[in-house]
Amino acid sequence: MDLRQFRYFVAVAEELHFSRAAERLHIGQPPLSLQIQAIEQELGVMLLKRSRRRVELTEAGRVFLVEARAALAQAAHAIDTAKRAASGHVGKLSVSFTTSAPLTSVFTRAVRAYHMAYPDVQLRLSIATSQNTIDMLALGKLDAGLIRPAAQAVMPSGLTAIPVFQERLMLVLPADHPLADLKVPVPIEALANERFVLRPRGSGAGFYEQVFQICAQAGFTPNVVQDAAETTTTLGLVAAGLGLTVMPASVASIQLENVVWRELAVGDAAVTSLLLVYNEASDNAQQRDHFIRTVREIAAQVASGR
Repeated sequence: MDLRQFRYFVAVAEELHFSRAAERLHIGQPPLSLQIQAIEQELGVMLLKRSRRRVELTEAGRVFLVEARAALAQAAHAIDTAKRAASGHVGKLSVSFTTSAPLTSVFTRAVRAYHMAYPDVQLRLSIATSQNTIDMLALGKLDAGLIRPAAQAVMPSGLTAIPVFQERLMLVLPADHPLADLKVPVPIEALANERFVLRPRGSGAGFYEQVFQICAQAGFTPNVVQDAAETTTTLGLVAAGLGLTVMPASVASIQLENVVWRELAVGDAAVTSLLLVYNEASDNAQQRDHFIRTVREIAAQVASGR
């Protein structure tokens, strides 16, 4: 029995009139009658009571009508789901991001916009270092990532990286630090003898590598007295007076007592970029491409001040 026969039976059962059902189905009455008979023969039960004046459903016919409608609805749902999956409107999307990414307006606005536009796509978000994200993308274990790679990070063949947000690196100081009173950008040379709280080198946070490069250009190496892997931990240690640090300006949205933020006088060297990176050979291209387009649209709006 095929779906066409289900439709034929449902039409007759709802109209309880072969001529009207045939007209509704745009077929002749004799072929319709033959199809209903074929269904009954296949099932081995009578579904309709026929007389010259009326057509009635048998008890078996009433039960079969419920199931036939359900079968047609399920088939329609399957067809619609397949089409929506092919167009990227259903399915799954795996996105990894560095810890500082959610503090940027591009991230929050893009994720919200994508979720609203594609509510039936299961968005799987996870935190990872920039290097781990690159590795997982290369292995096909992710659809996209938002990263701040180290300057020496090598992008594997097949991965594409798009800058979506730029911001300045800021100096973060204990509130009672002498440099906290400066009303002008702090010269990087003024930090040569300072104590730093930083993520360990090579741990995957690109802007930390950038800090070492900026200091090297000024003729010194940061005196790291405390390693800290998490952003909030780093800020807490700065507030405790263990040292100072350098972070993207968006991290200032984490409000903490006894911490002040100051600009660095290093020009464009103190600009960090958030990159959207993806694997061009992804098997999940439709959902991925919708996400990429959403992020790029939001990035353009943020860049223009909207």
